[in-house]
Amino acid sequence: MAGRNSNISRRTLLAGTLAAPVAGSIALAGAPVAASYQGSAAASVLLQRRDWLSRRMERLERDFSARVGLFVADRLTGAEFGHRADERFAMCSTFKVYAAAALLQRAWNGLADLNRGIPIDPAGVVVNSPECADFAGSTLPLKWFCKVALTHSDNTAGNQLLEELGGPAAIGAYARSLGDTETRLDRWEPELNNAERGDPRDTSTPRALAQGYRELLLGGALNPEPRSLLTGWMLANVTSGRRIRAGLPDGWTSADKTGAGLFGTVNDVGVIWNPAGEPLVLSILTDSATDVAETPGSNELVAAITRAVTSGK
Repeated sequence: MAGRNSNISRRTLLAGTLAAPVAGSIALAGAPVAASYQGSAAASVLLQRRDWLSRRMERLERDFSARVGLFVADRLTGAEFGHRADERFAMCSTFKVYAAAALLQRAWNGLADLNRGIPIDPAGVVVNSPECADFAGSTLPLKWFCKVALTHSDNTAGNQLLEELGGPAAIGAYARSLGDTETRLDRWEPELNNAERGDPRDTSTPRALAQGYRELLLGGALNPEPRSLLTGWMLANVTSGRRIRAGLPDGWTSADKTGAGLFGTVNDVGVIWNPAGEPLVLSILTDSATDVAETPGSNELVAAITRAVTSGK
């Protein structure tokens, strides 16, 4: 039960208009799967084509002049595959999932009020804040900031979540609670996207983020209702259309979070489900092989990695 002094009930946490619906077969993400499960087609790729996947990642690195970080795990079979899975990459906006999840759980425990109104100061709106820019001068509930940070990767909303949590260092602390031992956040938006070479600030690894996202979306880190709300927002993400979602076969679904920064950094991390509702955790972090900060990243590279994992192409 929430504390007596809570300003938000559990029913209120999940009420209405700000919650994106969760598609049918994955409405209860993380629910037990029938014992007859024999493994998805993607799991078969992981189990039987590891050498091919390694060669494919190396080829994509050459073709795109990029560094590819990949970790994919089949939760149901235990099959895993990684490429540079323990190397550090700038995490960019992928941190927003941890921030929103931490606040959802605080609200569930009676320690935060997601209905509390927060004014949007026009002077505080930073770059890449499409929703906060549109509503500058308005007062909106904290729940709205959680939503747009995930669905639109709104940077001002991301900063508001960090403010609620006590600053960037709270992300690393929350990551540890999920079994993610590597993620660290040191700066605010937009400086956290600078992705300086050799700088450990604001970085994570493909394996670490996969671990954290797996616990949030498929594991027991969140109570079922906050987990469903988080998953719904990630399903409603509008920034992945040219990344993971562009590489998925017909009928697959993705609840994911993108990120991008300097030095060609382009990321996408989440859970994907095949038409049977069988999940794979997919963590893709990429950057340029050059040392030029303005080098553009490649959405197509992320899509190609996704196709390799899900279709063997």
